[in-house]
Amino acid sequence: MKKPIYISTFLCVIILVPLFTSCGLLDMEFDENVQMAYDMKLDHDTVYIIEGDSIVLHPVFTPDSVINREVFFRSANDEIAYIHNDTIIAVSEGETVISATSVMNEKMAFCQVFVLPPWEIDIYKYSNDMVAYLSATIDGVPIDFEKQMIVAFVGPQLRGIGQPIKLKDTTIVQMRIYGYSYWGNEEPIRPELVRFAYYDKEKLMLKNLPLYITFDGETHGSPSAPIELTTH
Repeated sequence: MKKPIYISTFLCVIILVPLFTSCGLLDMEFDENVQMAYDMKLDHDTVYIIEGDSIVLHPVFTPDSVINREVFFRSANDEIAYIHNDTIIAVSEGETVISATSVMNEKMAFCQVFVLPPWEIDIYKYSNDMVAYLSATIDGVPIDFEKQMIVAFVGPQLRGIGQPIKLKDTTIVQMRIYGYSYWGNEEPIRPELVRFAYYDKEKLMLKNLPLYITFDGETHGSPSAPIELTTH
């Protein structure tokens, strides 16, 4: 009866191990080309964008050294906004969500998209107007009229767009606000409440300001004593 040949089997194992190692099978987890992302998010989680405008979404990986940065984007409603490659294109007024999935390990992130109508007001719809003079300070910094604008709403309807007025040593906002100030068959059943907000053109952010006034057809504030709008 022949004895089992253990030596040859052992030698085969010894020979095969370097082969697997040289092929990268045993050290795969150390290969930088298969590095896994610990986390992924988008550089915007909420955007307010005007119909017809577009914005590029950038994925942000942790760690930053991640090599495979390919991402698959999808819109929940292409009729509101669709995404081409990494660019959101606003189609029509409404709200949708853009999802991003990393190709490497299926990490997901989301961006809520609010598409706003163009900054236009059909002034002939309304029975009256009024003027407000405003001074705005956003997070402790005077408003930058090249990047930001002040607007007024009644409910979801845009009713006023602020225009900067340069005085001697400062700039204020003059806003003509449109609404209804008398009763009729098609008029509101109660006075309209005007709210103010600012829109940041770079950050694509719309934020309410701490001021509400009743639409009354009167002038509110003046160039020498504008109403203060401040956020902290």
